[in-house]
Amino acid sequence: MNSFRRCSKTLLQTLLNANIAGSGPGRVFTRSQCYKAVNRRAITELKNLRRDPPKEPAGNSDRRTLAEALHGRIRATGPMTVATYMREVLLNPAAGYYSTKENVFGTTGDFITAPEIGQIFGELVAIWCINELQKFNYDGHIQLIELGPGKGTLMHDVLRVFERFGLSKDRVSVHLVEMSSNLQRIQADKLCNGMVHRTPADQSEPHVQEGTASSGINIRWYTDVVEVPKGFSIILANEFFDALPVHVFCKEASEGGASWKEMLVDINPELKEPSFRFIQSNRATPYSVVFGKRFDGKESLLRDRNRVEVSFETEQIAQDIARRIDGHGGFGLIIDYGHEGDKTDTLRSFKSHQLHDPLQDPGSADLTVDVDFGFLKHFLEQDDKAITLGPVSQGTFLEAMEGSARLKSLLSAAKDEKYRKMLSDGYDELTNPSKMGERFKLLSVFPSTLKEFLKTSNKVVGFDCKK
Repeated sequence: MNSFRRCSKTLLQTLLNANIAGSGPGRVFTRSQCYKAVNRRAITELKNLRRDPPKEPAGNSDRRTLAEALHGRIRATGPMTVATYMREVLLNPAAGYYSTKENVFGTTGDFITAPEIGQIFGELVAIWCINELQKFNYDGHIQLIELGPGKGTLMHDVLRVFERFGLSKDRVSVHLVEMSSNLQRIQADKLCNGMVHRTPADQSEPHVQEGTASSGINIRWYTDVVEVPKGFSIILANEFFDALPVHVFCKEASEGGASWKEMLVDINPELKEPSFRFIQSNRATPYSVVFGKRFDGKESLLRDRNRVEVSFETEQIAQDIARRIDGHGGFGLIIDYGHEGDKTDTLRSFKSHQLHDPLQDPGSADLTVDVDFGFLKHFLEQDDKAITLGPVSQGTFLEAMEGSARLKSLLSAAKDEKYRKMLSDGYDELTNPSKMGERFKLLSVFPSTLKEFLKTSNKVVGFDCKK
């Protein structure tokens, strides 16, 4: 890492100003999307999925709804954890939101994400990656991993910038972690013009499909990040962790001292079946016992909160990221809406860009939880394999990345006044503190071997050195 101290701002300006009029990242790419504040996007984890879920025969009206199935399950086995409920609502193969809904993005869907708002977001993320990669003085193969790629727009923008600066098929391969077969198809259309090969169910390959980008870069899809091959990696996760199921714990005072009780989903006897309600367990659950033993007394994480939302799936994935970059090199960038321990009740649902009752008609709407960046940082750093910088607000990051200068360059290249307004409105949506600029945050992840350097320097663009 003999070039780690190179002035990043100079490189940044070079990248931003390069080939503004050519076919590189100076081109204006129009996107017809609303600029409503982002709610969230989908992802995630069903291990070893090798085939698309079976389709129901047309006209089959006898199949139970997800609400009826959950109602029957609770009646038979008792209340379920919030994490189990979220997992079923989002990922149930037959009726889950991301397993069955064809269109979840844009004006006709339920939400819109930052990459869909305009090309500036993806371009600046790519430039940040290139800038940090230069500091590693690494000239080997690069695995570009994205967790929860949505429609593939972010990766599309990143690859376009990478190719412009010489990171082509000879050095880069793409690895996308996505469980939804619907979203895998949409991503393949975006990145490979729909030309992909699905892995047969009887084969033992870890990837579920494979294709090639127009630049010749190989792209593979996986349903679990642990299936992605090991190697030097740049890991991106945009609105990924907010969709992972959480357990909800409430602190209850008692004679022997406070204890943690878990919130559960139960049948609501006061409403017509099938209907649900949240209840607090009257005794310890296996997860509340584990949570209490591990985190009770950790004031830096709990901050005197009496209610906490924590995802143990987030912990597993964070540990995989930390082990990956510690053992094989690389770094990561996490983008999501969230907080640093100052919120307690963020579970909500969105449908057609509006708030929706999370217990009503499960499977028809998105479920999401604000990311607790305090716990996420703890999970990434707990084994001393990784160090994190941030979180910083999205507006602060994009401005530090010379986003305003990039906008100015794109506006000068755009001739249509309508598209000029779309660019300006989109960048305002991304950076305005009253919109996405403050609510969305970014967290960078590096190998722990850089800990002392990062603590005494300020060389990571967009991030200060305070942990």
